[in-house]
Amino acid sequence: MGIANLIPGVSGGTMALIGGIYDQLISSINSVASLKKNRDAVFFLLTIIAGITISIFGFSHLISMAMERIPGYTYGCFIGLVGGSIPFVMKRRTKGKRSNYLFMLLGIVLVVLLTFTAGDPGKVNETGEVTHSIGSLVYDSIAGFFGAASMILPGLSGAFILLIMNEYERIVNAVSSMDILILLFTAVGIFLGIILISRFLKKLLVKFPSATFSFLAGLMIGSIPDLALRAGTYPEVAFRVLGGALFGLLMSFFLSKAGQRNDEEM
Repeated sequence: MGIANLIPGVSGGTMALIGGIYDQLISSINSVASLKKNRDAVFFLLTIIAGITISIFGFSHLISMAMERIPGYTYGCFIGLVGGSIPFVMKRRTKGKRSNYLFMLLGIVLVVLLTFTAGDPGKVNETGEVTHSIGSLVYDSIAGFFGAASMILPGLSGAFILLIMNEYERIVNAVSSMDILILLFTAVGIFLGIILISRFLKKLLVKFPSATFSFLAGLMIGSIPDLALRAGTYPEVAFRVLGGALFGLLMSFFLSKAGQRNDEEM
């Protein structure tokens, strides 16, 4: 999940869904947020947080270098990883319901619209002086709240949300310069977003599991074109993307199988 959050166009929620821990992740967040005494939920979240933290700090340079030097193989790998896991996600829905296809289409359209609206997260536009007014800090929290969706919802990248809200450069600069005030307000928004979005998703998974997983599958499908565009548009890159995708397909097969075993044990 940590490595996925380092890749533009990929979300940690996608990896959680592929690994078969998505339901447990949502339930654990809700359990801890409700202040229930659940040691298993606390331990589970601590292991997830530890893994994300280690991977972000341990692999950020490697992933950045891979995206710069071998984008075709890198993005191709994630295309295969996401695409190969979609059939396993589709198994979680009830077959024969036509409404499922509508929810899947909604998921696809949402991500595609966000993709074309957000543009290229790698480009940072010139802006004026950084302000710390009450209004700008509150807006940081709002951006953090909606950006938290990328940590929970598969197929959504936080870069999309921040770019749409014109907050990408401000947050990136705040991280690099360790602007504590901006980071603090953003973190508050992220914290509240994760809790509220996870509660909403838990209700959906309980009451409308088939429709919810159809929508989540749509989000994953919609993220694939964006990943392909990021790999490059020149003809030579197609073979590299294909090679990376084949490796990603193998990874998705083993991860999804492991996820199925995890679901059965639970």
